[in-house]
Amino acid sequence: MLPTLNMRLCASIILVFILSGCAEFNSTPNIATTPYNDPYAQSGIDDLLAFGASMAAMSETARADLCKSLQSTQKVSYSEGVQLHLMVGRLLSDACGDITKILEGVKSLSPSYTADERMQRLIAIDTQTLIRMHNLEKKQRVVLQKPKKSKAVVETKDPPEPKHNETNLLREKLEAIRSIEKQMDESIDGN
Repeated sequence: MLPTLNMRLCASIILVFILSGCAEFNSTPNIATTPYNDPYAQSGIDDLLAFGASMAAMSETARADLCKSLQSTQKVSYSEGVQLHLMVGRLLSDACGDITKILEGVKSLSPSYTADERMQRLIAIDTQTLIRMHNLEKKQRVVLQKPKKSKAVVETKDPPEPKHNETNLLREKLEAIRSIEKQMDESIDGN
């Protein structure tokens, strides 16, 4: 009887393992419910530098496509890593979004990103560069708008003044010519 008891005991142990394995198999979450593994979600300084270097090697259209992809990812699920990638990407492409919105997002980063001294330096450099770019864009807009307004103002004011000044100038020249003629006539009559 001993061998049958051992066989039953082994069979029941195997059955327990099989059932527990099946229970674990069914308890795992569906693949569709697991979060999407975004390569830009967590970013270290080395990741950002590599991203910037690879983006610098891309064509302008490829950069724009990448920026649009980053922005759509950010809209679906906000991520500080994506925010940092947008910051780096905006240095290389206007398609990465509005500078003021990017700067606001960078200011609101959690301390975990700003704890690393190298990351602080990169953020400081990129932030100042973006601020400078934004100020230059503002100045360009102002310069492009000013000539249109000033030309219209100058054109309306200039025509009356030159006619008045031109008339006076012509009278003065005519009087100067008459006085020269008079002097020449006097000098001819005197000789």
